[in-house]
Amino acid sequence: MKKILSFLLAVLIAWPLMAQNPETKKYTRVYSTKKFYFSGWGAPKKGAESAQQATLKKWADAGITDLLPGAGNERLKELIGLGSDYGIRIHAWHWMMNVGRNKECQKHPDWYSINSLGQNCQDFHPYVDYYSFLSPFSEGAREYIKNGVREKAKIEGLASVHFDYIRYVDVVLGNNLQKKYPYKGGKLVQDRLLPEYDFGYHPNGRKQFKEIFGIDPMEMEDRVENAAWQQFRMNAISSLVDECVAICHEEGTAASAAVFPFPQLAREYVRQDWGNWNLDYFFPMIYKKDHDGNVGWVGFATQEGVRVIEDDQHLFTGILVGDYKNNLVDFEEAIVQAHKNGARGVTFYTINSLSDEHLAIIKKYHDKYNK
Repeated sequence: MKKILSFLLAVLIAWPLMAQNPETKKYTRVYSTKKFYFSGWGAPKKGAESAQQATLKKWADAGITDLLPGAGNERLKELIGLGSDYGIRIHAWHWMMNVGRNKECQKHPDWYSINSLGQNCQDFHPYVDYYSFLSPFSEGAREYIKNGVREKAKIEGLASVHFDYIRYVDVVLGNNLQKKYPYKGGKLVQDRLLPEYDFGYHPNGRKQFKEIFGIDPMEMEDRVENAAWQQFRMNAISSLVDECVAICHEEGTAASAAVFPFPQLAREYVRQDWGNWNLDYFFPMIYKKDHDGNVGWVGFATQEGVRVIEDDQHLFTGILVGDYKNNLVDFEEAIVQAHKNGARGVTFYTINSLSDEHLAIIKKYHDKYNK
């Protein structure tokens, strides 16, 4: 109901402008409810056009209809042209919060996310060196992010601007991932919230929270478990998503996002409340090995995501090809689980990691589900 009211409000606001300006762009959600789609993060390798065409044809023949490349604007335009010859849509894979290594961001220390120890993500990079998150509480950071979305959304023929890293630093890593990172000379064990990874304490956020609740979250004894403080931070990301979706729609394209496996896990692990987002398409990264899951876990996570989205929104189960390696039986079952539990399709990370054997399985289910 909340999404419906938000949508109606947006229409009422936008309708006079649309009526006055016949040049106003329109966007459409292009996926039919009668089909099951196959897509992948990535694109053909740069090189001779004939080689790229051969790759695209091979993928299209197997049933691939969408690609999500992380690429510059000119490359995206090139791929849109190439893909159109094979019925393949192109989405702009676009990083959102984790862009603090960019030169423009480096000029603005106040744009960065801050943890409960007061460490600024410009200088402190949790887990890996490329983790440099901006804060959704910084107005400068929000404008920078929205400008980047608008730049992508203006590209003619784009299927969607695909948001990634639209969240906080991981509060908790998946069980299997924790094994990969050291912590203070030993092993990383996240059986409790560690302050180094508890982000969202930007001065603007603390001030806004205190204005409502009468206390600085830094001073709360229960800040780790305080539900209002958790939701308050998630709302800051969600409001940014709403603004970016509106930008995409204004420019005539759809909005999509790579999100964590299912809503409860996303809220707990990265403070990402995507079950309440007004996106057109959701691409949950249902990578079973990261969370010590099995193929049944893929079906469960898909179902949990489908449960919370609206009828006109679409969910595509993200499958990490490396989780399956040569286990083609489980790879095939993952596709079955996604379809069985209500996904509109599946998306592979990465498209270039698919072998001929994988493509044969995709072709089999493309034919089966799209008769």
